This record gives sequence, structure tokens and C-alpha cells, in this order.
Amino acid sequence: MKLSIAAFIVLAGMTLPSVGEAQVDNQFAWGVNAGAAIASRDLAKNHNTGVSAGVTFAFGGVGQFVGIRVDGIFNRFGATSDTTAGNARILAATLNLVVSVLGESRRVYLTGGVGGYGIRPNVAGQKSVNDFGLNGGLGLWLPGVSGYIEARYHHFYRALENKQPAVFVPVTVGILF
Repeated sequence: MKLSIAAFIVLAGMTLPSVGEAQVDNQFAWGVNAGAAIASRDLAKNHNTGVSAGVTFAFGGVGQFVGIRVDGIFNRFGATSDTTAGNARILAATLNLVVSVLGESRRVYLTGGVGGYGIRPNVAGQKSVNDFGLNGGLGLWLPGVSGYIEARYHHFYRALENKQPAVFVPVTVGILF
């Protein structure tokens, strides 16, 4: 009996460092992303689809069931030709929960969270507005390249001149390091 307990302890001691090392490698990651930002609702009345870029810090493991991401994003929207609204830039910092779905492969995930947003219109006389917002989306993890494709709905409260929300959907491709 003592021999089997000793053998179990030795075997566990030999396997734990490799398991622990694999988990440590995936506990923290940072990344970059870029893509298109699709203006929606009231934001789309005066602005075209724009560009989105960002930086990501991921906690809790890449490809694990649950994780946390902190995202910083920059979005730029051009003005539609029939308005004098001018271009608009939206900056945001968001805190998001990431949950894998669809079984063991954990390639598809849902994400959502809250953040601080700021809009800066490129029109004389219009002020910048800062407020909070919510976001949620769906992503596909690409494990061969440590990357992802993601679409996320952002609802930035009281952002526009008429106190309506700025709603936009960035569709981005990112890579984690």
C-alpha cells in the first residue's frame, strides 16, 4: 500500500510541472486587431462605415472556457456626402468576459462587457462626449495562428448631439502573442 502511494506521488510530481508550465504559458496574452467599423442607427445617418483598430490584454488563458479581456479600441467614421457632420472618432476602453461555446473545441466564443467611450466629432462647435457603454459579440478562435475573427455590437450611451447613442459594430481580425 505504501509503495502505491509513493508511486502515485512520484508520478504526480513528474507530471505537474509540465501541466503547470502549459497553463502558465496561456494565462496572459496581448494582441492587436484591425478591421471595419459599421455605423448603425443614428450614427449611420451622418457617417459611413469606418475603420477599427485595437489592442487587447487577455487574462485566464487563451482557448479556455472563461477568460477576461481588456480592450482599447480606436474607430474612425467618415461623414456621408450629404451632411455637414464631419468625421467622428470613437475611443474606448472595455472590460469583457469571454465564454467559449459549442463543445470541447472552444473555437467559438461569446464576449461582452462594459467600458468607457469617448467621441470626438471633427466639426467646429461640437464638443467631445464621454460616457459609458455596453458591448457584446461573437468570435471565432483561429488556433493555428493564435488569432481570432470577431464581430461586436457597441452601444455608447448619449454620444450624439441629439443625446442618442452611437451604435456601431466593428468586425475585426486579431492576433494574440
